[in-house]
Amino acid sequence: MSKEQVSEPATAEDDEYAAVPDPDAVIEFGDDVEEGFVGLIEHTLATSDFVRTHRVPMTAQGDETTLLVSEVETDV
Repeated sequence: MSKEQVSEPATAEDDEYAAVPDPDAVIEFGDDVEEGFVGLIEHTLATSDFVRTHRVPMTAQGDETTLLVSEVETDV
């Protein structure tokens, strides 16, 4: 008797995460967070020399937003 394995279909969220290879941190904001606050956090992180951010709007799940944060290697 053989068992068929069925894999779950990829979600839009998986596709968006694939755009940025292996983020070091993921910050998720719910749909009740003001856009200005998300922008402030994104801008604050973007001004750092040590991290890079990538914004992922989670439109399939409402107005939720995710920031993917990756450490930047600096030449010292």
